[in-house]
Amino acid sequence: MTGFSFRAGLVEECAATTGAVLGGRDRFGAFPDAGGIYGGAWQGPVFVLTHHPDEAPHAPEVTF
Repeated sequence: MTGFSFRAGLVEECAATTGAVLGGRDRFGAFPDAGGIYGGAWQGPVFVLTHHPDEAPHAPEVTF
């Protein structure tokens, strides 16, 4: 989007006040680097919902 900007400190505030990140399998498949959440500011648990956890790629920092 053009002309759109986040208020200063929003990413850091979200990363500091969020207890866990929950996502779906399709989105994880497109962006499998959990270390990139909130631009790398995220340091908490990541859960990915899937019907087939045995088919998920190996990602030790993610619970499927």
